[in-house]
Amino acid sequence: MPTNLDVIPHYLVLRAGCEPYVLNADRRVLRREASRLLHRFAKTRGAPTSIANDAWNAFSGTESIPPAERTEMRAYALVGGAESEHQLQLLAGL
Repeated sequence: MPTNLDVIPHYLVLRAGCEPYVLNADRRVLRREASRLLHRFAKTRGAPTSIANDAWNAFSGTESIPPAERTEMRAYALVGGAESEHQLQLLAGL
């Protein structure tokens, strides 16, 4: 059975003073909490990314993140595109 990419975490966004955001491929919030394992995975295997670009406008607007804060936030891309179905399922479990 193919993996539903809408429920797979693709990004972990860390915002000072707030719970982390776990987002899907469309940058929609899946949840406002992240396990220690997901934090560790993001920091060791995820690719640091910026949310200060047009691709992040919808997310930033929905969450009322001002432009100045967007440049300071840390975000990690969790999926690179070459993951197997099994790897995506494991990521969904973190």
